[in-house]
Amino acid sequence: MKIFSKLVSATLLTAIISTTAHATLIENGSFENIGGSSAIGGYGSSSSWQIYSSLPSWGASQNMEIWTNDFIVPAYDGSNVLELNAHPANAGGIFSIYQSFETVVGQEYELFFAGRKRHANSDEAFMVSVAGLTDSIFNQAWGSWTEYSYGFTATSALSTLTFTSLDGGRDTTGNIFDAISVTSVPEPDSIALFLLGCVGLGFQRKNQNGVMK
Repeated sequence: MKIFSKLVSATLLTAIISTTAHATLIENGSFENIGGSSAIGGYGSSSSWQIYSSLPSWGASQNMEIWTNDFIVPAYDGSNVLELNAHPANAGGIFSIYQSFETVVGQEYELFFAGRKRHANSDEAFMVSVAGLTDSIFNQAWGSWTEYSYGFTATSALSTLTFTSLDGGRDTTGNIFDAISVTSVPEPDSIALFLLGCVGLGFQRKNQNGVMK
């Protein structure tokens, strides 16, 4: 009976952990995968920073600037970070990056990312949007990473996450991001039913042992 109790307890613990540990739906959220993307010549170096027109899993309205090896700021996750305000492909254009991913209509999700600004005295600002969620952040923190977390409900089978600079197209510095992820939020009813079933199984086993005695 003691062995079975330990087994039930382990099963319950595993169930609780599995409800909170979900793989992210965002690919390359820490910008570690450069893939076959070729850097645009004339900017930076592979040991510090480079400019790309796009990266695996990400699209961009302008170019994308990737910093590596703790260039200017240490990465929140891995070795690379993204500077949203890159050197523009079109003067005066708006800087934005985006990624689409599959979702279930009506399902709740959690968006997480780390952000910080580049300059202490700059008014760096950005907007983040996905499904019915839109938020604008003005003058975000400098000197350390800020962890942003949002909940949203999917409105279609394909959702698009977008980060857009609000600094204007001629501001080519600022808005640093890392560790972008989207995970599904387990439904409380399904979790409760599963745990209740495990507890019921334990009582049933206990009763059967009592009858056998």
